[in-house]
Amino acid sequence: MLTFFLFSIGSIFGSFYNVCIYRLPNDLDVVSKSSFCTSCKYQIPFYLNIPILSYIFNLGKCRNCKAKISISYLIVELSTACLFVYSYFKY
Repeated sequence: MLTFFLFSIGSIFGSFYNVCIYRLPNDLDVVSKSSFCTSCKYQIPFYLNIPILSYIFNLGKCRNCKAKISISYLIVELSTACLFVYSYFKY
C-alpha cells in the first residue's frame, strides 16, 4: 500500500515536472493555468489529467485533435514515480 502511495505521489510530481519543462522556457504560467494540448490548446479536464494512466488510455494522443503526445511525458512521470519508490526503500 505504501509503495502504491509513493508511486502515485511520484507520478504527480513527474507530471508537474513536465508542466515546468514545457512552460518555463516558453514563458508561460506554471501554477494557475490548466493543462492543455500543445497542438490545439484544448484545455484538458481534471478527469483526463491522471499521470501515466491518461497517456495509456488515450494511446499517446490528444483526445480532441488526435495529435501525438511525446513519449517523454510518460517517461518523466514513470521515472519520477519509480525514483520515489526506490528512494524510500534505499534510505
